[in-house]
Amino acid sequence: MTDTEEFIPQLYRDAAEQVRQLAGLSRLTDIRGYLLELGARFERLAGYADAAIRLGASGYPHGDVIPIDRRPN
Repeated sequence: MTDTEEFIPQLYRDAAEQVRQLAGLSRLTDIRGYLLELGARFERLAGYADAAIRLGASGYPHGDVIPIDRRPN
């Protein structure tokens, strides 16, 4: 992968790490649980972005994934 292709997945991983750090600082159990789940979602997004890029699709940062509002009828 090129630096550009690694950029999006790394953004998700960085966000996941920041959310996990916030969860560690939280004293409220409910908030901590929500933050940990959000961190896990960011990790999954990073994995999806990696997979889309590895497929070699071009045109969108995550591969050739067309947003729902741009799909032909």
